[in-house]
Amino acid sequence: MVGLLSACAHTGLIEQGRRYFQSMGKVFGLVPKIEHYGCMVDLLGRMDCLKEAYDFIMGMPMEANEIIWGSFLSACRVYNNVELGEVAARRLLELDPRDPWGRVTLSNIFAEEAKYDRSMGLRKEIKEKGLEKSPGCSSIEVNGGVHGFLVEDNSHPCYNEINSMREKIEKLMN
Repeated sequence: MVGLLSACAHTGLIEQGRRYFQSMGKVFGLVPKIEHYGCMVDLLGRMDCLKEAYDFIMGMPMEANEIIWGSFLSACRVYNNVELGEVAARRLLELDPRDPWGRVTLSNIFAEEAKYDRSMGLRKEIKEKGLEKSPGCSSIEVNGGVHGFLVEDNSHPCYNEINSMREKIEKLMN
């Protein structure tokens, strides 16, 4: 069901996504997990239904996590909603005060709205607290083993083979 809801979010099928989410309990007897709620927040946020997404988060039977608040904050940035962006950033800060991402994103929202004093205040706070952004990371499971990759990290034992394959794929795409 997560894949189905995610597909609805990425293709803009808001009514179908709502129907599928509601059918989980009513038709299939499934109790939605936080991942399902996250997909719905993503769907509503992508479709600029920010107030509905916020109400949805507040009505969840469990506390929203960093992923849900981060998804919501990203949507607030896309649609320049300062008011709800501040709420999302504040919630992210409560959940993980050492992660600068919420502050950086809110700073960008402020800058886009020409609220430069507030934007610079957040940037200054990040610097004063010595907060640093973690490098981007992705992982893949191959033959039962999980392989992790960090941005600009070439320490993986198969780095040369992986990079060679990436280059071949790039050539085929061009």
